Amino acid sequence: MSGVYLTWLADALEAAGVAVVRYAGWETRARSSGGYAAGRPWCVMWHHTASSTSPQNDADYMCHGADARPIANVLVARDGTVWILAAGCTNTNGSGRASAFSKGTVPADSMNSYAFGMELANAGTGETYPQAQVDAAFIVSNVVNGRCGNRPDDVGVHEWYSPGRKIDPAACNVAGPWAPAEWDNGAGTWELYSLRDECVRRATAPPPEEDDLTDEQLRAITDRLDALTWAITGNSVTGQPGIAQQLSAIYDQGNVIIAQLDAGSG
Repeated sequence: MSGVYLTWLADALEAAGVAVVRYAGWETRARSSGGYAAGRPWCVMWHHTASSTSPQNDADYMCHGADARPIANVLVARDGTVWILAAGCTNTNGSGRASAFSKGTVPADSMNSYAFGMELANAGTGETYPQAQVDAAFIVSNVVNGRCGNRPDDVGVHEWYSPGRKIDPAACNVAGPWAPAEWDNGAGTWELYSLRDECVRRATAPPPEEDDLTDEQLRAITDRLDALTWAITGNSVTGQPGIAQQLSAIYDQGNVIIAQLDAGSG
């Protein structure tokens, strides 16, 4: 087993928040050339599967059924789950033209030895790409390029590499806020500049803001506020302290709550 195998892939994607399926044997699976040369992969190549079957069937075909197996490093299912198929070089791209990336130019017909291959499950005939799938694909692309020392826009699409032979990824029915520009080839292939711009945007965008408090913390504060309200309205109940003491306690607890809201902790 020669060359570099991306055995860090599953853990890195899970750490980035992606749901992962480790397909049996992925750590040592590769095309006949084996693992990547040092410093590779140089890029991530985006494809669609041109299939309408289950992720399990797609994965089985890519790893065992296809003559050119393994077909890809990962399969991104419609629900956003990433099936990790191979850690070494794969036969995702086939023949194509010389292609430039930040680390250099991949020679013609050599992309399989230089690229990380990603397949999005889609028929490619007008089926919508769910947002969960597209979001997961961008995470995969940026994690792989970042881990390999590439730029976020070191990506390609199959049609760009093999014009006239391939059309993927197509068509431009993408759910969610991002809408890829469409290449005018009648198939709705994603324009490469549009994909590259979005990879850069997502790699540099600040993480989404999270609620300051968890649901459990909010419930606890609500319960305490209810108790304080009862203390004010029920001060005549036998055994309750005087109103001055209650107001002092409310003031102190109110300051604690404000501090918790500011700090986002319970």
